[in-house]
Amino acid sequence: MTINFKLLNIKKEIERIKKEQQQEKIRQHKINVKNMIEELKAATPVDTGLARDSWSVNDTKIGFDVTNTTPYIQYLNQGSSVQAPRYFIESIALKYGKPLGTIVEIDNTREPL
Repeated sequence: MTINFKLLNIKKEIERIKKEQQQEKIRQHKINVKNMIEELKAATPVDTGLARDSWSVNDTKIGFDVTNTTPYIQYLNQGSSVQAPRYFIESIALKYGKPLGTIVEIDNTREPL
């Protein structure tokens, strides 16, 4: 006995599945970034709360850009506070994946404290 069948719209279905997989990947990335931000906030030393509350995320064409614009965040990350270990930012970021570039980039255009 021979069974014959035709697959209709297979290219369209494959494209739909690829698009769905890409959307799921983006959703998972967003969840990871949200969790990373929560962990960064929890690990950021607190005096006034400015550094902890200054974490933000921006979508880019190739991923997500996590920033903290507090002028002294680099000093906190270098261990100036006993509330967090040195390089806590890098340590946390590496838990959530491989970075697309430098983990911590210092903006030298800002006025020093």
